Amino acid sequence: MSNFSFKIINFIVYGLIISLFSCQKLVKKSEQLAIITPEKKQKIINKIYAQQKTLNLCNQERDKALSKDSANIYLLNKQQYLVEILCFLGAYQNNYQYLLLNNLSSEIKIIDFVTFDSNSDKLRLTNTNILNGTAEFDSLSQTLILETKTRSLGDCGSFVKYQWQNSAFVLKEYRHKPNCDQVFIPPENYPLIYP
Repeated sequence: MSNFSFKIINFIVYGLIISLFSCQKLVKKSEQLAIITPEKKQKIINKIYAQQKTLNLCNQERDKALSKDSANIYLLNKQQYLVEILCFLGAYQNNYQYLLLNNLSSEIKIIDFVTFDSNSDKLRLTNTNILNGTAEFDSLSQTLILETKTRSLGDCGSFVKYQWQNSAFVLKEYRHKPNCDQVFIPPENYPLIYP
């Protein structure tokens, strides 16, 4: 066997070993974010809905016709669950509230978000505990992305990215396209407002 062939075989073997260990790390991380059983999900949802008046769930404006099954629950770590409550369905986007449930103490806390108020001519920072738009939470990266349409055509609105850090969502990116000009661009390419 030539020296060149030996190097190629070593390269392939080392590549396979590295790939194998990389896959194992991914599987290990996935195991840490264990799947929440339907029974556990139902128990968490029942606990929250039993306290909905005390929590002021959805600011008392939750659509009662929506099933409790429309809630989503994500395991953040061994002690905390992120609970996504669908408050109501709009014509082209939804209304959500997020809660933090401590698995050890059973404490439930409404999560506040820093965002920009786009209801006036000038954008200004504000806090809210209700999010409007289309939301997607990635459990592995612990990132929440929210796309908001100003109108159904989808040619204007906002794109917001939050990162879960130290028991709070931190605003990482805010993009906004105020002009409803019938020109569609992907929301992640809207003009950057923050940072």
